[in-house]
Amino acid sequence: MVRIVSIKRQNARSLYLGDEMPPPVHASFDLRNASPFALVVDALWPRAYRVISVTGKGPAADVETIDVILDEKPLQQEIYDFSWRILTLSVVISIFTAGLVFAILQWLLVRPIRRITQSMIAFRETSEDATLTLGVGARRDEIGIAQRELADLQINLRAVLRKRSHLAGLGASVSKINHDLRSILATAQLVSDRLADSADPDVRRIAPTLVRSLDCAIALCINSLRYGRVDATVLDLQTFDVRTLVADVGNALALAWPPGVIFRNDVARNIAIVGDREQSFRVLLNLIRNAAEALTGAARGEIPIRAGQTGSGTTIDVIDHGPGIPEAVRLHLFEPFRGAARNGGTGLGLAIARDVTAAKSPW
Repeated sequence: MVRIVSIKRQNARSLYLGDEMPPPVHASFDLRNASPFALVVDALWPRAYRVISVTGKGPAADVETIDVILDEKPLQQEIYDFSWRILTLSVVISIFTAGLVFAILQWLLVRPIRRITQSMIAFRETSEDATLTLGVGARRDEIGIAQRELADLQINLRAVLRKRSHLAGLGASVSKINHDLRSILATAQLVSDRLADSADPDVRRIAPTLVRSLDCAIALCINSLRYGRVDATVLDLQTFDVRTLVADVGNALALAWPPGVIFRNDVARNIAIVGDREQSFRVLLNLIRNAAEALTGAARGEIPIRAGQTGSGTTIDVIDHGPGIPEAVRLHLFEPFRGAARNGGTGLGLAIARDVTAAKSPW
């Protein structure tokens, strides 16, 4: 309760509210010089009932000071009530803000991350089910980038798994016919051995080439499953002549050689290397066959085979002047079923050649 209000103007004091007899003042407070901390302590610290005098600066230029004498207890109670109202409003605003932040985080972060996690778990359990795909939105932030990259990864990985499954099925099929095919080739080999004793000179001349071709076919059939194995290819190292090896490859491909294409063995004599002759035959057979297929349909063309010794070993060059390999095929050139440069190709030739060459071959 306010008891006295007086205003001082230019050394004149006016009384606006007051009792006939002012009560005794227990404490005085000058708001012009007091610190905020001291005022807060004085306002909140509980005291016995007393009358206080408060002096402050006037609101107008002609008003020097305003003096108020009032009871402290009602003022303190009003301050407490006001503080509780501010605290209640602050709590309400905090709860509303926290709920809004929670909803935003749930919508923008938690739900997308949960969908990504569920998609990863579902992909791990049923990776071949193409219907289980991660929905991709138009978000441009990190979450959107992660969703799009994960969706692309799932699509690419499913494609790789399908190709690996097809390759496994092919390997299973080859393993089933491997025994029968070797038996057929062994029978043909026995027949070709008897041709060497024929009285016809032409038959005796082509018989060694036929025998070598059948030997290579049997060896290729025996080692056809090595490509699907995890372990490295075991090399049977020996010294052999490169020119003779290239000639044997040319003879093996002579019957299937495209018309108008000339095979030229330009390897110098007496160039010998240490390596696995059978595996080297496989590599050159695939490379020269690919070169011949690149020239199929051309009016004429040549495939020269050259070899030379360098400081680090021996290089063998298979050269053709075909149309070249498209850039899209070049990116997957040594991958089975993806590196085929022509329609109908499997891409296994270069894949096998790559694996054989990577088997720590000294040349």
